[in-house]
Amino acid sequence: MKFLSKIALKFLVFVGLILSLHANALQIGDKAPNFIADTTKGKLDFYDWSQNQWVILLSHPGDFSPVCTTELAEAAKLQPLFNKKNVKIITLSADSLEDHLEWVEVINDYKNKTTTTDDLKNLLLGIEGDTDVNFPIISDPDLKVAELYGMYHPNAKPNAGSFGEENKSTIRAVFIIDPKKNIQAMLTYPKNIGRNFNEIIRTLDALQISSELNVSTPANWEFGDDVIVSNDIPNEDIKEKYEVEEYNVFETFLRTIKQPGYYDGNDSRRKRVRN
Repeated sequence: MKFLSKIALKFLVFVGLILSLHANALQIGDKAPNFIADTTKGKLDFYDWSQNQWVILLSHPGDFSPVCTTELAEAAKLQPLFNKKNVKIITLSADSLEDHLEWVEVINDYKNKTTTTDDLKNLLLGIEGDTDVNFPIISDPDLKVAELYGMYHPNAKPNAGSFGEENKSTIRAVFIIDPKKNIQAMLTYPKNIGRNFNEIIRTLDALQISSELNVSTPANWEFGDDVIVSNDIPNEDIKEKYEVEEYNVFETFLRTIKQPGYYDGNDSRRKRVRN
């Protein structure tokens, strides 16, 4: 009987631990944890550095790795766009500052040798700025920041395989954080799959437009597509509030309008551009 009681007690402790870990996991809407860390731009207090801007926080498995090099090169190319959109970029891995600084040169070299895609050219159309790596890269050798944000699996195995249960190393995490320090989106990728920056920008666009205009975006939405009117806006107020000439009613709970302020070359509405 005592043996069974011990087993039951251990089980309850285990369940409690799991529930505790789950309860402490960051969720959308949570306040982004603050931290102080060493970076390629010096020691940094995250809240002070972010100021009142949007932030994209990226983690990567390690320096001098092929996928990570392509990702940070892409982020560097997009810096002028992020600057225009009032967004700061910051990245993180467990590598040393010395490795980070040496790797930055490799990233810039790779960036300068690769062709810019048509999608990226369209995003950067008319926007100029420095495209060398100019964002901070956090050195997190003790994994304090990674663990704070749930970027590192507690049972991670060094040099683990890329698939199945062994794939528990540092993940490719994306946190989009608003100017009030609230987490608005989280994306995670396995270490062998590079992030799609078009999707990151699409998500950022949707979040900024939703925050500004009190609208939602439908499935497969792209910048300039119709948006969904909030259900707390009565039909009679839609045209005046959003400065549109018409709206569509599919159901009482599903009404759409053209993205307010978006200029497609066919009318004279005020212009809201991606930048």
